[in-house]
Amino acid sequence: MEKLLVIPEGTDVSKMVIAPGVRSGDLIFLSGTVGLDRASGQLAGSGIEAQARQAMLNLSEVLETAGSSWDKVIKVTCFLVHARRDFAGWNKVFKEFFPQDPPARTTVGADIAMEGALIEVELIATL
Repeated sequence: MEKLLVIPEGTDVSKMVIAPGVRSGDLIFLSGTVGLDRASGQLAGSGIEAQARQAMLNLSEVLETAGSSWDKVIKVTCFLVHARRDFAGWNKVFKEFFPQDPPARTTVGADIAMEGALIEVELIATL
């Protein structure tokens, strides 16, 4: 099966270490994304809700570039630095993007490589 990179417009490919997304057949795999505001280059705040919302907006851009949408997301994996503390805030933002018929999901506690990042989210969607 062919592997196609999914790269949103405006992405500086010379600085890419990973593909934002990869399409294979009718599946799209989106790389782990933190709550970094691309315009400012800064995290979207110091709280879980702001960072989670920005991470989801970043993923939305990749989904749209791939020709998919939130209603076609089938699996979400989330990594939280403070899993117990931030779980409720993450759930609140998650429900904004999936108000009904949510996808399968895993949420785990993890150390995230980017300093100050509280959350990293990856997902799998269909076309």
